Amino acid sequence: MRMDKRKSNIRIGNLLKRTRKSFGYTQEEVAEMLDLAPRYISDIERDKTKGSINTLVKLCNIYKITPTYVLQEYLDIPSDFRVDPDLMGFYDLEENNRDIILQLIQYMNKKEK
Repeated sequence: MRMDKRKSNIRIGNLLKRTRKSFGYTQEEVAEMLDLAPRYISDIERDKTKGSINTLVKLCNIYKITPTYVLQEYLDIPSDFRVDPDLMGFYDLEENNRDIILQLIQYMNKKEK
């Protein structure tokens, strides 16, 4: 199977940059957490370098996301299984707020059946 041109050049830098900013981290802070140079983080975010798999996994751990989330645009998975970026902060909420949201989802699912 041949990949289309859009999928042949994987560009994840902007997504990683937005995610970093959503946590309020600077490139310098992330670089320090990973024991890397800030310039390297900048190069990844500008798609100047892909970075290693190890770096991607470490970034995912810092940002509390999965590699699948980062690469989902390039994977042949149904859109129903893709993670909505607006839901990324769900697990950062306090437990009682997560429970309220889950109860609302359960309620809405019951109403639609």
